[in-house]
Amino acid sequence: MAIKNLLPLLFLAALVAGCTTVKSYDSKREAGPAKPDNYPIYVYSEKVPVPRPFEVVGTMSIRDTPLTVFGGSFEGEMAALQKAARRKGADALQLTSVEAPDFLHAKYRVEANLIRWTEAWESVALSEAEVQAYFRDSQPTLDPIEGIWLANDVVQTRVAIMRNTTWAGRDFIAFILNTTNPTWQRGDKKLDLARGERSGVYRGNFYFDDYRRKGVAFSLLGTRNIFIVPMADDNPPLIFTKQ
Repeated sequence: MAIKNLLPLLFLAALVAGCTTVKSYDSKREAGPAKPDNYPIYVYSEKVPVPRPFEVVGTMSIRDTPLTVFGGSFEGEMAALQKAARRKGADALQLTSVEAPDFLHAKYRVEANLIRWTEAWESVALSEAEVQAYFRDSQPTLDPIEGIWLANDVVQTRVAIMRNTTWAGRDFIAFILNTTNPTWQRGDKKLDLARGERSGVYRGNFYFDDYRRKGVAFSLLGTRNIFIVPMADDNPPLIFTKQ
């Protein structure tokens, strides 16, 4: 074959090689059942402590090759790690190293632990009928915060808030009745609350979808049928309306 005819093939081969990455996986424990494709795999950066007890299922790295000539996105590498985590039955990713593209490397280089929760999240084992019966039978002595509340989030979180003092310093617990988020189940705790300095004021902790905790303080608004939980950064607040 003439050199001039070989050049396009060599160029095509360089393009293919230039897009490659090297992915390696080191198993630490037996993998669990694979998660559904829509199962959220939460990502904890190097500076964010993992908020729940966990074990490492395996470690995975994504590296470029000496022939890599095209850059990639950090989001693309995260998507690859999350897909691998679902296949291994992991619950989340703990990033251990992130290196940005530089003069010698065209792509992000990422290393992460694939982790699995080792302790159940606190949960309230009451059916909707039992919850409704509690509110009906306790009506004369209910605190204004007690009841069923609907959040304005995209996963349509609906919680019940009931008196619960099993934890020191806690007066009420908010737990999930309904949500479209597949990582959360009916009964899972969403808030710990204590009475504030006056009636209608409450302080406690709100738990994000990735289980990170945020301290909150709020007052019941309107005719005591609305409360607002501020979110981090510039994200809009979460508004709960009593049903």
